[in-house]
Amino acid sequence: MLEKDYLMRLIQTLFDAINKIANSIDRDDIEGAKTQLNESYKLLGHEEDYFHNTDYKDLIEFFKLKEGNYLKRVELLAELIYLDATIETNKTHKIEKFKKSNKLFQHYIDHSEEYSFEINSKLISIKNELEKIE
Repeated sequence: MLEKDYLMRLIQTLFDAINKIANSIDRDDIEGAKTQLNESYKLLGHEEDYFHNTDYKDLIEFFKLKEGNYLKRVELLAELIYLDATIETNKTHKIEKFKKSNKLFQHYIDHSEEYSFEINSKLISIKNELEKIE
């Protein structure tokens, strides 16, 4: 029961953080968004560099080892990396982040019993961004 309560609080905290990041991006407060992103990655169990430098399959396995719904963590990480990609200025890093976010979102869709218009919309957005960049 405690693990479930912890996971629910973690999910709510991360959803709140994602909203703050999106609001910071909308206000062109890129530094504020970067700071919030860094803190949000830590809530998922590692520093930002770990999530950027680790293959998406290994990240999925990392979340499977944790208690609770690993797919929700995959979804939240995909969202964080997606937001991170939107503010990335380095073209190569931007592409890598969009691709990793895409793979994580796709894994979520492939293994979740829920259908999400929002995630499907993000997948389309990622595809469009990658076509525009490449």
